[in-house]
Amino acid sequence: MSNHRSTLTILQVVGYQNSGKTSFVSELTERLSATGFRVGVIKHHGHGGALDLPMTDSHRHALAGAVLSSVISENGTFIEWKAVDTFELLVNWYEAHVDVLLIEGYKQKNYPKVVLVREGFEQPVNLTNVIAIGDSVKDRNRLMSSVEGWMAYELVSSE
Repeated sequence: MSNHRSTLTILQVVGYQNSGKTSFVSELTERLSATGFRVGVIKHHGHGGALDLPMTDSHRHALAGAVLSSVISENGTFIEWKAVDTFELLVNWYEAHVDVLLIEGYKQKNYPKVVLVREGFEQPVNLTNVIAIGDSVKDRNRLMSSVEGWMAYELVSSE
């Protein structure tokens, strides 16, 4: 079942390295998918260096110079896109294919955000559209409830 609407609901999950972003996004993806939403995720690789990609035939094509390379199977499709300024293009592409887009990272983008901060660590500054802040472990239930409440409001207000 899909609750697909013409307007994409976008939520960012931000925080410093090791704040629990990936675990939080994974759990949120699982919860939303279980309720029938088609969920997409964009993860920011903000630490520099090469992407950790498997050595597949399609990756060999990319290494040989292909700008766009993909492999398709009965279980899904893997696409490798060798362009650096693709964020907005990806958001537009996701809009046609998912109901909810979760963005892990990209702190300075202007979408609604959940900010994850480990106890005793510094909180990111100069963020916009913050809907919830907390520790990804200690405050997980409260943060998930905040997101679910925000999503319920967003879904009603966008109809």
